[in-house]
Amino acid sequence: MSFTVLSTGPQALFQDRGRFGFASVGVSSSGSFDRLSAARANHALGNDPNATVVEILVGSFEFEAHSQATIVFTGTDAAVTAQSSGGRSKNATTNTIIDLEPGDRVCLDNAHYGMRAYLAVRGGFQAPEVLGSSATDLLSSLGPAPINVGDHLEIASDIADRQWWPRLRQLPTLWHRPERAIETLTVIRGPRDKWFTSESLDSFFHQIFTVSNDSNRIGIRLEAETPLSRRVEGELKSEGMVRGSIQVPPGGHPVMFGPDHPVTGGYPVIAVLTARSCDRSAQLLPSDRVRFKLQP
Repeated sequence: MSFTVLSTGPQALFQDRGRFGFASVGVSSSGSFDRLSAARANHALGNDPNATVVEILVGSFEFEAHSQATIVFTGTDAAVTAQSSGGRSKNATTNTIIDLEPGDRVCLDNAHYGMRAYLAVRGGFQAPEVLGSSATDLLSSLGPAPINVGDHLEIASDIADRQWWPRLRQLPTLWHRPERAIETLTVIRGPRDKWFTSESLDSFFHQIFTVSNDSNRIGIRLEAETPLSRRVEGELKSEGMVRGSIQVPPGGHPVMFGPDHPVTGGYPVIAVLTARSCDRSAQLLPSDRVRFKLQP
């Protein structure tokens, strides 16, 4: 049972929940950028929580099914079209469970909201594992190669409960932001907030940042209206980093670390995103505007 990939858009990667326990040898956890959207996709199909999904950047992903299958896309608000071999089309959206027959062609269109969509199939996808995970880590070059046109996506049998099947065929929308609205991300202050002036700390929580084009799974670069200034001179010794760390290089423009982040860093971390805000950050597009608020 498989799908043949007809179009991938800018990037399509195999992902699961990630590889854990290898930071001491320089390997980050990686895994789905928007973990909640990936988890919802697997749960909706009754899959094992760690079943492999496909993370699709921006959209324009198309494939042909060679067997019966049940799929769902989550993460963005893109339109989905399933066209049968007889020419009959079924129009849907992300968050809709879709049953496929052999010969059906499925196309995920570009989204109005969101940067990354997740494709899950009942049973999960087969993908080679490295260090116990099928996640593709772009920084370490670990895991399966990026998905290309012509690749065959084989279906696995990673089903949590074979008797369980959802009655709900349309999932509630998880992420939504009105056009041109500002995304508010919640953070935990520190651990190196004392390296910054009081004015910069105040500015961090009150100014609006813009997402740079130079952003990826390693980190999301933000352009500050007022660059953040340090109070402490000199260099910080390299220390451990985690997903969601917000580093501030000497230029004063913050970088939010994504799932493929380096495991150490030498710039001070002014704050760390909460788990939910890490997921939301995965859906930020270039030029989106962001503000931060302190976790209550």
